[in-house]
Amino acid sequence: MRTVLIISVFAGICVAGRFASTQEPAKKSASAQQLSSVSERLVGAWRLISVETKRGNGEVIYPFYGKHPQGLLIYDRSGWMSVQIVSDPNPAVPTASSREGFLKATPAEKEKAIDGFYAYYGTWSLDQSGSSVTHHIRQSLYPGERGEEAIRQLILDGKRLTLSAEAHEMGETHERILVWERIEP
Repeated sequence: MRTVLIISVFAGICVAGRFASTQEPAKKSASAQQLSSVSERLVGAWRLISVETKRGNGEVIYPFYGKHPQGLLIYDRSGWMSVQIVSDPNPAVPTASSREGFLKATPAEKEKAIDGFYAYYGTWSLDQSGSSVTHHIRQSLYPGERGEEAIRQLILDGKRLTLSAEAHEMGETHERILVWERIEP
C-alpha cells in the first residue's frame, strides 16, 4: 500500500510538472514588448547621413563635421556599440598609411587628422519607454568622455535612425542631431 501511494504521488508530480511545462509563458507587458522591438530594430550597422547643430533660435549650423561627414554606428545584440565620424572635408594629411608613419608626421598634420575624426565605443542601453538610448562610453578619442553616460533621444523611422542630444558648446546650449541610415547586409 505504501509503494502504491508513493508511486501515485510521484505520478501526480510528473503529470503536474508536464502540464505546467506545456502552459504558455506569461505574456510580456506592452512596454516590455515595445522595448524589445526598439532594441531589435536598433541592432545593426548605420551609415551617417548628416550631423546638424540646431541653435536655440532654430538656426542650423555645421561647426564641427561639415555638411557631408561620413560615419559608422554599430549596435550589437550583446550590448556593445561603437561610432566613428570623419568630417567634411576629409583630413588629407598626414599621408602615412601606418601608425609608425603617423607618429613621424608633423604636429600640424596630426592636429588636422585629429580635428577631422571622432570615435568612441562602449555599451548601450535603452530607457524604459524606448525613446532614448544611453551610450556608456568606455573609450573615446577625447579622454574626458571616458566613463560618461551619453543620453541620446532616438527616433526610428523605417531605415532611418535619428539621434539627438542637448550640448553646451561655443558658449551656448543647442541640439546636436545625427541622422543615420541602416546598412543592409
